[in-house]
Amino acid sequence: MNVLQGAPFFGLILSFLPPMLRNILTIFLHLCFCTPSAFAQQRYIDSLQQLLGRGALPDYEKTILRCQLARACFETDINKALALTGSGQQASGANAKAWVYATRIHLLVQQKNKPAAYAALDSALLYINKTTDSVARAMVWFRNGWLDLVENENDMAVTKLLKALELFTANRQYGYASITCHYLASIYSYGADEKRQTEYALQGYRLAQQSGEPDVLNTAYYTMGQHFYDAYKLHSSQRNLLDSACYYYRQSIAISNQQKGLVLVRSNTAGVALNLANIYFQHFSAADRDSVFHYLAIAEQIATETHLTEVLVNCYGMRSEYALQSGDAAGAEQLLLTALLQVDAATVKMPLTRSRIFKALERVAEQRNDTKAALGYLKSYVSSNEEAISQERMANAQRIDARYRAAQQEQKIVLLQQEAAFASKRNWLYTGLGIAVLAALALLLVSYNYRLKASLRKHELADKEKEEAELKVRLKEAETNQLLAEQALLRERQQRLEKELLAEQLQKEEKSQLMELLADKTSPQDDQVKRLVKRQQQMDEEYEGLKTDFVEVHASFFECLRQRSGDALTRLDMKYCAYILMGLSNKDISVRLSIEPKSIRMARYRIKQKLGLGKEDSLDHFIRALG
Repeated sequence: MNVLQGAPFFGLILSFLPPMLRNILTIFLHLCFCTPSAFAQQRYIDSLQQLLGRGALPDYEKTILRCQLARACFETDINKALALTGSGQQASGANAKAWVYATRIHLLVQQKNKPAAYAALDSALLYINKTTDSVARAMVWFRNGWLDLVENENDMAVTKLLKALELFTANRQYGYASITCHYLASIYSYGADEKRQTEYALQGYRLAQQSGEPDVLNTAYYTMGQHFYDAYKLHSSQRNLLDSACYYYRQSIAISNQQKGLVLVRSNTAGVALNLANIYFQHFSAADRDSVFHYLAIAEQIATETHLTEVLVNCYGMRSEYALQSGDAAGAEQLLLTALLQVDAATVKMPLTRSRIFKALERVAEQRNDTKAALGYLKSYVSSNEEAISQERMANAQRIDARYRAAQQEQKIVLLQQEAAFASKRNWLYTGLGIAVLAALALLLVSYNYRLKASLRKHELADKEKEEAELKVRLKEAETNQLLAEQALLRERQQRLEKELLAEQLQKEEKSQLMELLADKTSPQDDQVKRLVKRQQQMDEEYEGLKTDFVEVHASFFECLRQRSGDALTRLDMKYCAYILMGLSNKDISVRLSIEPKSIRMARYRIKQKLGLGKEDSLDHFIRALG
C-alpha cells in the first residue's frame, strides 16, 4: 500500500488519519503555514522598532505597532512575540485592548496553548462592542473566526470571518481582507463546496493584487493553486486544472525567491513546495522524479531553518516511498527513523505523528521479512496511538471547557448589553417624564397668556378685516381705472393707424400717377420699364391689402414695432417686418421688392439693431412673438 495514497497535501502524515482527525490536522497545519504579513521580515521589524522608539506617537498607534511586530517575529521567536503584546492589561483604551487580545489569540495557538487562547478571546470579546475603530473590531472577528476554523467549527467560523471581511474591505485593508478570503476558501476546499471555494479564492486573489504586498500575494497564489487542485480532483479528466494548480504553486515559489526580503512567513512557501512535490509524485510519471526531489529539497531547507517538524516528516515519508519503490527497504527505514528523531526532538509532543511513522516502519519491516522488527514497530504504533487518543481526549476536554467558558462569556456580554439597554431605556423614560412635566407647565403658562390676550387679538383681527375690506375696494377701483385707460389707449392707437393708412393711400395714389406719367413718356420700345412700373403697382396693392389685414387682425403690431424701435423704423422696414410675419423667406421678399437677397440680409441686420436685438437673437422669432 502506498503510504501517501489519499493524502493530497501532507502525504505520509495524513494517510493514516481517520477522516475527522485528518480534516482537523489539515486545517491546523494549513493555517499555520499561511499566516499573513505585509512587509519584508528584517526590514519590516527594523522599521517597526524605529517607529516604536519615537516618543511622539500616540499610545494606540504604539500598541498596533507592537502587535504587528509580534506577528512579524512569531515564527522565529514565539516568546518574544508574546512578550511584545504583554498580558493585554498594559494597553490603554478599548481599541488597543481589542488589538492586543486578538493578536494574542493567534500567538497562543501557535504556542499550543489553547486554553490561554480562549481566555484571550474572552477578553477580546469584552471590548469588541466598546471599540470606536472598526479595524480593531474587524481584527477581533477575524481571530475569533480563525480560532473556530482551527477547532473545525466551520459554520461558526464563516459568520465571523464574513463580518471581518466586510469591515476590512470597507476600511481598504486589502491585505487582511485577502487573507480572510483565503480562510473562507479553505472552509469550502477538498470538494466541500466548489462554487464558494472558487468565489473566495478569486476574491482573495484580486484583493491581494490591490494590496501589492508580496507576502499576501504569496498566500493568494497558494489559495488559487489549492482551488485548481481541488477542482482537478473533482474533474480528473480536465488536465488543464492540474496545470493551473501547478502554475499558481510555482508563482508562489517564484515570488518567494524573487522577493526573499519581502516574504515574511516562509512556512507558507514550504507548504507550497511540499504540495508541488506531492502532485508530481501522484499525478506524473516516474520520469518526473527529479521534479519531486527538487521541490522536496525546497521544503526541507525551509522546514529545517524554521523548525517545521511536520513538513520535514512529510518530506522523509515521501523519500522513503521512493526508496521502497526502488527496492531499497533499508534506505526507506533509515529515512523513517530520521523522521522519528525529528519528532522526538520537537518541543511539542506529537504522538499521532509518531504512531503513523511506526505504522510505516512496520510496513517496511514486513517487506524486508523482518517479523521481529515489524512486531516491535507495531507495539510502538499501538502505544503511540493510545497516547495520541489520550492527548486528543484531553484536547477535546480542554476545547469543551474553553467553549463552555466562551459561551458563559458571551452570555455575560449579552446580559451586560441587555442591562445597558434597560438602563438606557430607563434614562430615556425619566427624561421623557421630566420633559412631560415641563411641557405641562409650559402649556398652562401659554394657556394663561392666551386667555389674557384673546380679547386684544379679537379686536386686532376685526380691525385687520376692516382694513382688508377697504383695500379690496380700492384695488377694485384701481383695476377698473387701469382697464379704462388701456381701452382709451387702444382706441387712440387704432385712430392713429387709420390716419397713417389714409396718408399712405394718398401717397400711393400720387406714386401711381407718377408711375403712369413715366410710362406715358416712355417710348413704346421700353417694355421693360413698363413691366417694372406695372409690377411696382401690383406690389403696392398687395402691400396695402396686407397692411389693411394687419391693421384689422394685428392692430397693435406696427405700434409695438414703433415703440420697441423708438420710431426708428422706416416704412420700408415696416414692410420687411410685415413680410417676415407672413412667413416669407429672404428670396421671396427679394422677388417681391425686385432687389438682391443681399440687400434683404443687410436690411434684416439693420432692423435687429434698431429693435435692440443681439447677434444670437432671432428676428423671425421676435416678429412672430409680436404678431
